[in-house]
Amino acid sequence: MTPRTRALGAVLAASALAITLTACGSSSAQKGSKAGPEINATPIAQVTAAPAAGAKVINVTVKGDTVTPDGGRIQITQGQLVVFKIQADTKGEVHVHGSPATAIFYPAGASEASITMKQPGIIEVEIEQLGKPIAQLEVK
Repeated sequence: MTPRTRALGAVLAASALAITLTACGSSSAQKGSKAGPEINATPIAQVTAAPAAGAKVINVTVKGDTVTPDGGRIQITQGQLVVFKIQADTKGEVHVHGSPATAIFYPAGASEASITMKQPGIIEVEIEQLGKPIAQLEVK
């Protein structure tokens, strides 16, 4: 095998890997919604203020492959702040299937993240790596 052939093989292998990794993107891309913002949840020890008055607080627990709450409907109003208080045994991602979709990356332990729901409708929220639902936000 010539050096040129080896180099071409390496380029082709790297390209195939890049295409494969891109195909494993978020489920929002697979469902046709636009990719949206990414949020890093703040560890509870670093949270300096209580949630704003009127915020909808959703306590989320992830232990192994068990998630609570487990996908029930939660009503919120358009423009209302939603605060996710997360307690997890490993780091992961909460995926909010809104428009645009939002990824909330959380660490192991206790953390908090908030978003504002701007569009009405039913918004599915799940623990991405487990494919387990947290809630269906009914935004009115």
